[in-house]
Amino acid sequence: MRTLPGSFDEKELLMRLREGDKHAFSVLYEQYYSRLYVHAYNRLRDRETAKDLVHDLFANIWARRETMHINGGLSSYLYTAVRNKVIDLIARQQTSSQYIRSFASYLLNSNGTTDHLVREKELAALIEREIRRLPPRVKIVFDLSRREHLSHREIADKLGLSEQTVRGYIKNALKVLKIKFGTMFWIFLYSILKIF
Repeated sequence: MRTLPGSFDEKELLMRLREGDKHAFSVLYEQYYSRLYVHAYNRLRDRETAKDLVHDLFANIWARRETMHINGGLSSYLYTAVRNKVIDLIARQQTSSQYIRSFASYLLNSNGTTDHLVREKELAALIEREIRRLPPRVKIVFDLSRREHLSHREIADKLGLSEQTVRGYIKNALKVLKIKFGTMFWIFLYSILKIF
């Protein structure tokens, strides 16, 4: 069995992880993060999404460390986990895209019926769910900007951040939402959620 940096072999590393050893987790992260990121990026072709996906994987590993069972090699487990997360993400994006295309088509032919209102609420719920999935700090900044209509300076002062950081968080949030919902996203944010 290969020895990892910090002088743990895979078996010992997993044992120490289950015991909550933060150093063992750091060793795992340092050993695999870059390779898993490249693996995810090669499939997604989006740097931020690939980073988020790999960070989520490591967060899940830490959260489930006491109950996690790995049959076979650690490397194989990690690559399989990344592949599965990529597949799940693509499936969710395709489902959202299909729904949005269907909804957009329906809007063009709709005359304000009850079914139209139901679909509008469903889409608003989809967008709201994606907003809730944003990283916590990004979500807070996005909410303060788009729902409470605070300026970048007001948000920066309130949260103790620079205006540039606030701008970056909002830009990242909008990028994620636009990727998930396409160009229809802007119309729905304005007309449905009323958060601009």
